[in-house]
Amino acid sequence: MAGPGLVAGDVVVDALPYFDQGYEAPGASGRRAAALVEEETRRYRPTKNYLSYLPAHDYSAFETEIMRNEFERLAARQPLELLSMKR
Repeated sequence: MAGPGLVAGDVVVDALPYFDQGYEAPGASGRRAAALVEEETRRYRPTKNYLSYLPAHDYSAFETEIMRNEFERLAARQPLELLSMKR
């Protein structure tokens, strides 16, 4: 039977961009990872709006005619047209 990171025949799957090992080792309880996160949060101080340099969103570019009609129906608080079961 294959274990984590292994497939039938004991072939190591290492085709990922990274291949983490050592988490099952004694003492690898995450203290080192927590220390790295703590160090980074001390160095990185985000601004109030760190995305302000990006252009404004244009969500209408993704709308289709069907979506526009549905948004209009919702804005007018009209009920959903029921499906006909008379076929």
